[in-house]
Amino acid sequence: MIRVDRYRLSSERLVLTRTARGVEVEGEGRVAFCPCARAPISFGFKRAIVAPPTDLFVQGATFRIGDVPVLYSPVLWLRSPDRLGLTAPRIAWRAEDGLFAGSGVHVPLGGRRGPTLSSVDLFLGGYLQGGGAVETRLVTPASTTFVRFDHLRDSALDVDSRGSSTNRLGVSGAFRVDAVRGARGRRASIELEPAARRFDSARASVSAASEAGVVGAFGAEATLDRGTDLARWGALGPVLELGYGTALGHGASVDAAVGAATLRREGEGLSSRVVEHARLRSAHALGPVALDFTTEEAAELDSRSRGSAGELAGAGRLGIGLPLERRFGAGPDPWLHRLEPRVVAGARLARLRSENELEPRDLDELTRERALLGYASLRSELGRYGAREAFELDLRAGGLTPEPDTRATLALGALGAADSEWLGLGADGAIDPEGPESATAAARLRVGRADQLHAGLRAEGRAESEPLAPRVWSAPLWSRPARSVLDRPGWSLGASLGVPWFRELASEVGAEYDVNRERLLAWRTALGYRHPCGCIAALGRVGQRLGRDGVDAEVTLDLMP
Repeated sequence: MIRVDRYRLSSERLVLTRTARGVEVEGEGRVAFCPCARAPISFGFKRAIVAPPTDLFVQGATFRIGDVPVLYSPVLWLRSPDRLGLTAPRIAWRAEDGLFAGSGVHVPLGGRRGPTLSSVDLFLGGYLQGGGAVETRLVTPASTTFVRFDHLRDSALDVDSRGSSTNRLGVSGAFRVDAVRGARGRRASIELEPAARRFDSARASVSAASEAGVVGAFGAEATLDRGTDLARWGALGPVLELGYGTALGHGASVDAAVGAATLRREGEGLSSRVVEHARLRSAHALGPVALDFTTEEAAELDSRSRGSAGELAGAGRLGIGLPLERRFGAGPDPWLHRLEPRVVAGARLARLRSENELEPRDLDELTRERALLGYASLRSELGRYGAREAFELDLRAGGLTPEPDTRATLALGALGAADSEWLGLGADGAIDPEGPESATAAARLRVGRADQLHAGLRAEGRAESEPLAPRVWSAPLWSRPARSVLDRPGWSLGASLGVPWFRELASEVGAEYDVNRERLLAWRTALGYRHPCGCIAALGRVGQRLGRDGVDAEVTLDLMP
């Protein structure tokens, strides 16, 4: 038996000869991808060449699963991840698209093995009905880029790219592209989440910070409805941002920022927007009582070809809390419990200029907008720093008054979070105590360790309207109450269950359900296998989602996971 890197060559009789190409191995035997005695996949050979550093040429190769011969190849060339080579094939049945199969090539670009190795994976596949897909994945230590072009009667372009880097001078560059384009864009993806997103977005910027606390950034951004034609470009233009922040001592700080963007929108011409805001914060302790005060001002100008709009706003907020803390246990990492009742009150005054008011006016003639807010909260935190376990609950009750002579909009809100080995939770919800027709909630729950038996639940949605008061409580006071993050009422539920049957075998099932329309949005099941020594991994997936007629099935094999 001979071991070379991750390969194991075994035979009853082998003859080794050192040549200019490497070490030649003569004699019938078997080569496996791992040093274990009973490898799940191996290749029988009659002659092999071990070439530096880790390449292996096999002549008369017989592909075996266990001891069963499956496929014969006169020549087989096995390569390491830092060398040029072919990737494992991919086979899938994609609903109404039919049978899909393909393979690709792995091209290393340099660097050492592991996270510093840059590489490009190129994949080419075809549909039995005609058409095909081309994929490329570029991985570097600072970025990841995935591009897929799919064509079957219609075309789809899927781009997911992100990255950032900082040079020695402190200048940083970052970019992010998330786009699904083309008439086939939403239908081509077998996953529900990317197909359900409403917008494509792209942003690239270069930023730098000085020792004086000034930060500047310049870049460009673009937005477009998801799934639109490949030739459309949506809203596109440059963005300039400048900010400053510093500590004033004694619990006080100040920060200010100004941003400008000019976007060209299809069919609407140019649209320019300038936003400026400044904020002063101060926090002090008066014995057991904690006081914090924030004052803010902002100005905004939005100019378009058909008119302009502007706003000048000022706001203030005062918070009073009583933080209480208790330690449980005397070890090096005890449980700490923090309880803080808190009362917050704030006010906002703004002068608005509507879009059609093009003639200059005195500020006294402009539209006034006033808002008062107030709420009481009770926040409880329990955690251990060393064990990285924490639990948090924040209950709030209060209201928002858009105008002094308008009835206050009341709301009850709650925030919850948990982060531990056996439990994960993130929840946010609010309701109008006068009626359930104004409510919103979003929650995700995991019970069980992620690498063991675990279940996941998800729920989100809103009633006919969403209480805006809880969103204003945590937002900057100078900003106007925003619209709902959900564009329509409705509720959806999701569930998943992961089962590790053995150390090498695990499965997962999941589904998404639309409660209001009483329909299944998607279901999926997956079965994964990984050999104990890591020589091979296989993944099979079956599922169906809204927007694709039929069931999707896919099998992938990785000989070097």
